[in-house]
Amino acid sequence: MTTDIPANTTTDAPAPPPPPPDVRAIHLCINWRAGNTLPSCGEKGARELADALEAGLKARDLPFTFRRLHCMGKCHIGPTLKISHGGPFVMGAQEADVPRILDWLADKNFDALAEAFPLPRADKNIDA
Repeated sequence: MTTDIPANTTTDAPAPPPPPPDVRAIHLCINWRAGNTLPSCGEKGARELADALEAGLKARDLPFTFRRLHCMGKCHIGPTLKISHGGPFVMGAQEADVPRILDWLADKNFDALAEAFPLPRADKNIDA
């Protein structure tokens, strides 16, 4: 006995959706504190770092979204860069560090990036 199945019908279950792409975001504080009376990421070269990172990410066609932010609460040890989601803080990097930062990002070697630019072991803004 044969069963006729309409041509527009399938007997298989629908395929599951593909996994989300491995997309990450890079957040960099470029804040200048009012009156420049306290340390700030902007004062410590964050804007130059931002320009170089943005240009390097584009030139290498790396799959990261880049965002300039105004304060992550760590201006005293900045410039502050954060790899999201779940990636490390990168503290104190400068424009001259961009080529090796881009190399680590291309290799997804976030551990090396975190080791090269670590958060201090005791940070009153984190440990309080």
